Amino acid sequence: MREPLLISIPHGGWRVAEEVQHIWNLSDRDAFHDGDPCTSLIYDFSDRVSCQLVMEYYRAVVDLNRAPDDIAPANKDGVVKSHTCYDVEVYKPGCLPDEGLKQLLLDKYYHPYHRRMAESLKRADVKMGVDCHSMAAVSPPIEADAGTPRPLICVGNLGGADGEVAPPFNRITCSAELIRFMADEFANVLQHEDVEIEVPALATANVPFSGGRITQDMGGAGIPFVQIEMSRALYLSKAHFDESTLEVDGARIRDLNAKVWRVLEKAVRNL
Repeated sequence: MREPLLISIPHGGWRVAEEVQHIWNLSDRDAFHDGDPCTSLIYDFSDRVSCQLVMEYYRAVVDLNRAPDDIAPANKDGVVKSHTCYDVEVYKPGCLPDEGLKQLLLDKYYHPYHRRMAESLKRADVKMGVDCHSMAAVSPPIEADAGTPRPLICVGNLGGADGEVAPPFNRITCSAELIRFMADEFANVLQHEDVEIEVPALATANVPFSGGRITQDMGGAGIPFVQIEMSRALYLSKAHFDESTLEVDGARIRDLNAKVWRVLEKAVRNL
């Protein structure tokens, strides 16, 4: 039996689009660390849910969690970027995509993903949407709070730290009760984790992320919609990650997958 969930994995890509390969400047390592590495595996529930969408191209190619007009050079970390979140130039000097190439990237990769999500959320066998991400263990240089440790998990519904309606969005994409339930369940499954940094909390609601563009756009379809952010402290650590090969221990990935699934299964069955 499949659970009535839509799983979205927009930043777990591992490929460079052919349209930008000739001007691409990022090393595999830079592209890896700019995106949400391994999330296509950590959140892979394709055999257990009604619908799953995965973006196969790097976040640095097209960022599906930005507005289509939030774009470089006005925003260097926009939907089409000039720099990664670690301030590395995405393209060769003087080769930022022109207006035609930007539009092509949006038309080929960005808009189809969003259309598929919107259509999937209307399916009778989908009762909840989940946008799945990872986050750097500490805030990257692009953030105002650069260097600040983050919780192991943050779940978002566009609300405040209690899950209730709060500025700037003044609406929520699922009930406060559901988002608090999920935060509590994540804290429970992660309570014995041993990570290399001191974290402010095991799990939080809406801090530091309450929801990106996908949650803002898709979280009004009449069913609960939640964003999940997992700290990379849980898997990009010396115990599980080889920086020289960019490989993560498969057993660790499977363990995290099982823990996330335990929470999602409980959440959807308690709607």
